Amino acid sequence: MTDDAIAEFTHDNQPLHQFLTFRLSRVQAKLNAQANALLGHHSGLTLSKWRILALVGAAGETRLSDLARIAALDKGLLSRNLKIMVEDGLVASKQDDVDHRVQHLTLTESGQELFEHTLPQMRLRQKKLRETLTPTEIGTLYSALDKLEIAADWRGDDV
Repeated sequence: MTDDAIAEFTHDNQPLHQFLTFRLSRVQAKLNAQANALLGHHSGLTLSKWRILALVGAAGETRLSDLARIAALDKGLLSRNLKIMVEDGLVASKQDDVDHRVQHLTLTESGQELFEHTLPQMRLRQKKLRETLTPTEIGTLYSALDKLEIAADWRGDDV
């Protein structure tokens, strides 16, 4: 990258389409569309439902509150999708014996089969995405994402 190009990306007056948040949003939208197309073709799931299925499947059993925190999905969207997935027989939800506010989630047999059927395709997608970057670029990207995730907690109250 040239010094002029670096200056363009660090300048306060950069065009909106070069804002970091704009670029991240565009990439996320494209990746979400890609995932939804693949999932629709291979499993009939939406990306939101796949994330729920994958997280519950990987955990074996999890609590709804833990799933909400890890998935970083809107709680309303999570609840609606989870309700449908329970009705469709993919996820089982059991109320905690002691604390009735807590729900324990597991995959049903059908949910486990769908998870195992879909996981290889989603792993292949990850492999294809990773192949576009060098190992150094992947490390740099992960480091940058870690820093941005922390920076995203800033709410502007110190201005």
